[in-house]
Amino acid sequence: MKSRHITFLVLMCLLTTAGVAQVSAQNYKIKQVSTMMGQKMESTVYVKAPRKRTEGGGIMGIGANVATIEQCDLKQTVKLNDKRKIYTVEPFAMPSDEASPAPSSRPRPQPQEKAEKGGTMTMTSKIIDTGERKQMFGFNARHIKTSMKMESSPDACSQVNMEVDTDGWYIDLPQFSCPVNASADIPPQYDKPTRSGCRDKVVVRSSGGGKLGFPLMETQTMNGGQGQSFTRSMETVELSRATLDDALFEIPANYKLADNDQAIYKPDLGEMRKAAEEAKKNGSGGETSMLDPSTFGQSGAKRPGVKRIGVLVPTNGTSENVSTGELRAILTQQLGSGNVEAVAINNAADARGAGCDYVLSSSVTRLKQSTAGKIGGFLGKVTNTDTSQSSTWDIQIDFNLTTVDGQSVLSKSVNDKVKGSVEMASSSVLSKEAAAVRSAIR
Repeated sequence: MKSRHITFLVLMCLLTTAGVAQVSAQNYKIKQVSTMMGQKMESTVYVKAPRKRTEGGGIMGIGANVATIEQCDLKQTVKLNDKRKIYTVEPFAMPSDEASPAPSSRPRPQPQEKAEKGGTMTMTSKIIDTGERKQMFGFNARHIKTSMKMESSPDACSQVNMEVDTDGWYIDLPQFSCPVNASADIPPQYDKPTRSGCRDKVVVRSSGGGKLGFPLMETQTMNGGQGQSFTRSMETVELSRATLDDALFEIPANYKLADNDQAIYKPDLGEMRKAAEEAKKNGSGGETSMLDPSTFGQSGAKRPGVKRIGVLVPTNGTSENVSTGELRAILTQQLGSGNVEAVAINNAADARGAGCDYVLSSSVTRLKQSTAGKIGGFLGKVTNTDTSQSSTWDIQIDFNLTTVDGQSVLSKSVNDKVKGSVEMASSSVLSKEAAAVRSAIR
């Protein structure tokens, strides 16, 4: 009898151990590297059926704190900014003949005004299985080619006509599959009214007999017409099994719902300073050279022989969303060097109190994003990749430099067309402003 009990306990332990091993076997940690526009982005993917979490992929502090969670069971994508403790929720786009996805347990912001009816935007996707197979990381990978075409009717509010072709290798991760391909998601900017209150009907269609699965390697080519195109490539460099906590794939209870993705991807000056410091240490150039961390936040008593500039928060006279506070921080940094330093002020009284010799006011009067950049933003949505570096911005800033007593020293406009995120592109124009101001002071 005793022997039978021991045998039973041993059997139960073995079965329990096997169960734990089975659960752990369905948890994965994957490291991937993406290349786009000459920039490399490293990301880590965690998979625990039926959900996937992607971290990393940020450039110069943009998107560095953002995690994307595909909750396939709820048919929705969640984006978390773990530093700001905010999130957004976007339901998966469903083919037109399927039922609408179940609403998220957390409310989404609703438009405050009634939208006028626009035209139709049609998203058509096709999947082709080439029949080729090969072993990758212990899995049988299949070679799949897909295409996605987005077309707007002549009366549509948003005029977008583009194609995305993808060539990749995919595998089946046990117990992980999404009800729809994430690349069929309707970008949020097309699923809500425009500023003028116009709203298009979005139709999603799919065809083909191929099956995607989890991507281990992909090459995507986007063609936006008029000769505008670019390519993104991704490869998996590591795939291992791991035991993952369920909380990694949930919205933390203390996070707040953000108004839009712009709040999620808002650049972090701390991260930008850190990246600039690393770039300076490593001797790399490029855009990072504009961010010298040693000059951020100069304040205190003015040094002998130094000319101090009080910098007001720039105004934004455009319809584009840009953080004027961060623009001032970048301008303050670019002004401060040698015998010139800059401090943030709110008014003339602040300038006098801080011992300023000059006051600088600025205004963003033109800020336009290229069509290719807007399409690049769409590609970022469908690939869960930060494409903020792919935009080209046409920017103009008007500024006025006066003495602390109000006498005009310099009034001028600077402009440029720059590729990058709106903040990084603006910083390029701000560097021109800073150079002009420093020259006028000399």
